[in-house]
Amino acid sequence: MTQVPEITIEIPSDGSQLSRVRTAVESFASDHGFDETQIYHIKVAVSEAVANAIEHGSPRGSANRVHIRLKDDGNKLVIDVTDEGRFRARLPTFQPGAGYRGRGLFLMSALMDEVDIRETDEGTTLRLIKKREAAGLEEWADIF
Repeated sequence: MTQVPEITIEIPSDGSQLSRVRTAVESFASDHGFDETQIYHIKVAVSEAVANAIEHGSPRGSANRVHIRLKDDGNKLVIDVTDEGRFRARLPTFQPGAGYRGRGLFLMSALMDEVDIRETDEGTTLRLIKKREAAGLEEWADIF
């Protein structure tokens, strides 16, 4: 089977589209040699990125679009999630009653090898990178 080196998915800014994105991400990562644990990490990180784009990067709600690009770049998978909003950096809150909000970037950073945010006048792109030979989270646990 021939591997497609890159795919782009465009979805309306609607949470009901997340399962479609997860399915595409799982298929692409599997086709490109990532193992089951890596695929799980990639799916969770991309799901968080897309959910954030839908919630925070869509000033017109479902009229906005979210673009997801997956590219096999040699020894790594590069994923760009682009929305039509402005990025607002926030630190997670630890106030009682505030819930568990604001930890998405920390989660994505723990699961992926690189996380980068780029802002333009047209929107925000979150880039996620997963290397094939990256150490798993289990190996990091020994460090701490």
